[in-house]
Amino acid sequence: MTNVIISPIATEKSMLGMEKENKLTFMVTRKANKSQIKEEVEKRFELKVLGVNTIITKKGKKAIVELDKSYSADEIAGRIGVF
Repeated sequence: MTNVIISPIATEKSMLGMEKENKLTFMVTRKANKSQIKEEVEKRFELKVLGVNTIITKKGKKAIVELDKSYSADEIAGRIGVF
């Protein structure tokens, strides 16, 4: 499955996760599983993912992706246009 990621999410809570826990948050397709999300994030943004948590909301499925410490979530978010 390609194009698992729909868009990055920039909320107050996701920004806190970015700064304090080195995590990025994305809207993803409902059918995507954690391994598919991890694989696409690693390939698309050229980084190492430590873990993925998913949450189903009324608006769709969110993926919270924890990055390896050698990568900065703030820097990646700036590069992909979150802010």
